[in-house]
Amino acid sequence: MNDYDIRIKNSTEVNLFGTTDNTITVPANVKLDSDLNRLDIDIKNQDTVKICLPNKAEKVELNITDSKLNIHDVSYDEFEIDGKGKITIDIRNVSGPIDINMIGGEAELIVHEGYSFRTVCKGKNNSINSNIPEDNGSLNVIELNGKDTVLNITLAE
Repeated sequence: MNDYDIRIKNSTEVNLFGTTDNTITVPANVKLDSDLNRLDIDIKNQDTVKICLPNKAEKVELNITDSKLNIHDVSYDEFEIDGKGKITIDIRNVSGPIDINMIGGEAELIVHEGYSFRTVCKGKNNSINSNIPEDNGSLNVIELNGKDTVLNITLAE
């Protein structure tokens, strides 16, 4: 599998981790649909969700609403978050670009000491607030897309 499309409804906390043994772990009561290189995962009505993917993924697309998202120990070529409402994203030991797409929402991205990144703000009436120095050469590009959305980037305590 190279491409993961994950839709989560009515969950307040999502934990996404990388595995070193090329395995995938999802809750037992989810809908899975796969073909040769793509896996679609639909998860509904679980307060807390744990998902484990291979620690080197090509593309991950995640659709969430009003959730806290923890992403740890994974690298990817593309990571796209389609969010609604208010989302909090805590990233630790990750590498690759993150696209955050929202309309009329608010997102907080929590990064940890030593994380190198740069930002790109696209869309209409979007803004990115951060007091953390950016690295203009970093491959970890945080991109905000959509409309009327605020992204706050903070350093973990």
